[in-house]
Amino acid sequence: MDPESRDLLTVEQAAQYLQLSQSSIRSYIRQGKLNAFRIAGKRKVLIPRTELLKLLEPARAQEIVIDGHPTESLHLESNAE
Repeated sequence: MDPESRDLLTVEQAAQYLQLSQSSIRSYIRQGKLNAFRIAGKRKVLIPRTELLKLLEPARAQEIVIDGHPTESLHLESNAE
């Protein structure tokens, strides 16, 4: 069964799925950026595919158009004290 069709992936499968190293996947887990689960009494770590997809972000900033002028970011300053 290929990783694309599984709901739970091992660290090795998750690394292949995201084209990262296994140490990167383990690092994300340690940092709390990636939720993973261990089967009670076992060393095997399983990662839901949906959790892997949460790591992904757009490759370029979302463009915002204001008054017909595109901008990549919007900074609002508050004068309230």
